[in-house]
Amino acid sequence: EKLQGGEKEAAEGAAFAAAVLPRIHAASPEAAQTIYNNLRVGASSTDSAAVKSAFESVYPALGITCAEMGGLWNEAEKSYYSGMEPCQDVSTRETETVVKNNNTLAIALGCTFGALFAIAAAFILFIRNREKRGEMTFETWKTAEQSVAKDMN
Repeated sequence: EKLQGGEKEAAEGAAFAAAVLPRIHAASPEAAQTIYNNLRVGASSTDSAAVKSAFESVYPALGITCAEMGGLWNEAEKSYYSGMEPCQDVSTRETETVVKNNNTLAIALGCTFGALFAIAAAFILFIRNREKRGEMTFETWKTAEQSVAKDMN
């Protein structure tokens, strides 16, 4: 097949796979195994459709769209090679849901930490105000006898 290539193309495929496999594996160990089996050094053959499918399966996890990747163009025929057309993106609804959930989490965390900061700032200003008036801010714990002795004086 025209897309199989020779020794040079196999070496380039193996080098590319070695570079991207850790990231692919983080997204999908199964996809990484398919890519490795087909592009590793010494692979007896390459199932380009399986490799393409494995890469396409992790596009969402990598933040890549099919439109960004495109396909393999045959300039002589002015069309894509058979089976190498750009894939179709899965509904962006799933991605939008993740983004919306992340935005909600960010807003909730922002409000929580903002409120904690405001409480801490108010406490610091309260303590500072007491110290300026000469009032004791922190007292040591006293025994009952010390408290009674102080009250008698």
